[in-house]
Amino acid sequence: MRIIILILSMLAFAGNTHASTEINYFVIQDQAQPFQNHVNKLEHDGIVTDIVKRIFSGPEYKLKIHTLPFNRMIKMLEDNRYKNWITFGSPNWPGVQSLNLSDLPIFHVKHALLTSKQQESPISTAEDMFGKTVVILHGFNYPGLEEHIANKKINAINVKNYQAAFKVVDRLADKAGFVEMDVRIKYNLEKESLDVSDYVLHNFSKVIADYDLHLAMSGTFDKKAQQHVNDTLKAIQRDGTLASIVAAY
Repeated sequence: MRIIILILSMLAFAGNTHASTEINYFVIQDQAQPFQNHVNKLEHDGIVTDIVKRIFSGPEYKLKIHTLPFNRMIKMLEDNRYKNWITFGSPNWPGVQSLNLSDLPIFHVKHALLTSKQQESPISTAEDMFGKTVVILHGFNYPGLEEHIANKKINAINVKNYQAAFKVVDRLADKAGFVEMDVRIKYNLEKESLDVSDYVLHNFSKVIADYDLHLAMSGTFDKKAQQHVNDTLKAIQRDGTLASIVAAY
C-alpha cells in the first residue's frame, strides 16, 4: 500500500512540474557597450542585457547567453539554429534584426561624430566630411555614409573596438571623425578614462536619422514567451524600471 501511495505522489509531482522554456540571448562581442557589456564572455550587464534578464527572471524560463563577434552572430541568427533567440534590433536596420521586434522600443538612438578639437567647426552633413576620414566599427551598417565611401568622396577606416577608434581620432586629429551612437561614444570615453571635453561631439542626425531600438526575436520565437516580453516591457515602462536601467549606464 505504501508503494502505491509513493508512486501516486511521484506521478502527481511530475504532473505539476513543467519544463522551463529555453531562451537564447545573443550578445555582440566587444562592440555593443553600453547596451551589451561582458567580461571574458562570462559576466554580463548593460542596458539590453539588464532588460532581458529582468524579463526572463522567472523559473518558467531558462536564459542562455551566447557571446559572438558581430558577423558570426548574424550568421547564427539567419541560420535560425536556435528557435528562441533574442537580441536587440531596429526597424531601421537591414536583415534579421528588424523582422520580429518587441511592441515597445527600449531606447531612442542618436548618432554623433567625434573629432579632436582641431575640428571645432560644426560638422553635421556627409558633405562636411568630403576629403576626410570616418572611423567606423567593423561589420556595422552606416546609412547616409556608405554611398560616399563607395564613391571615395569620404575615406573610411574600419576598427574592431572603441579603443582603436579613439586612437585613430587622436592620430588623425585634423581630418578624422568617429561615427557612432552618442551614448556609446560617451560611455566608452569614460570607460577608457578619456574626457569628452577634450573632443568635439558633433550632432550627426542629419546623416543618420534618429531611430528606436527594440528587442529583436526569431521568427519562431515561442508565442507565449513573446507575449511575456511585450507585457513585461509595458509593466517596467509603467513603473519606471526601464528608465532606471537606462539611467544606470
